[in-house]
Amino acid sequence: MSSKRSKNPALPVLDDAFRLASVKEAEESARDLAARLATTELRRASHPGRVTWGPTGQAEPVPVPPTVVDGDGDLWLRDRGTGAWTMPEFNPKEFPARCGEVLTWSQLACEFGPLTALADDRRIGGGRRR
Repeated sequence: MSSKRSKNPALPVLDDAFRLASVKEAEESARDLAARLATTELRRASHPGRVTWGPTGQAEPVPVPPTVVDGDGDLWLRDRGTGAWTMPEFNPKEFPARCGEVLTWSQLACEFGPLTALADDRRIGGGRRR
């Protein structure tokens, strides 16, 4: 998504997953989903203190985290009043237009997942991982 990488360099991102043999061997039409699912598992294994929701985790967790990091390592913030998600560092020269829109949890998870809580706190999202 972005040319600038994550401010969480130790957090695995989609680029890491696309290098995996299992992802490279997936059918081209399924490669993006394979990379998203692999990134989900890489994050869960490397950061067990953080909750990560996979790209198919459509139900908004309770309690909802105030911030998440998407599959590319970019930060998203939740508006407490509306429940909508926005990318605070959106720059149309660096990101697809969709990143500048206000998204629901479901849209964010599906299009930009996996999503990982910024804080190491298993209580976020009820400690459940999707």
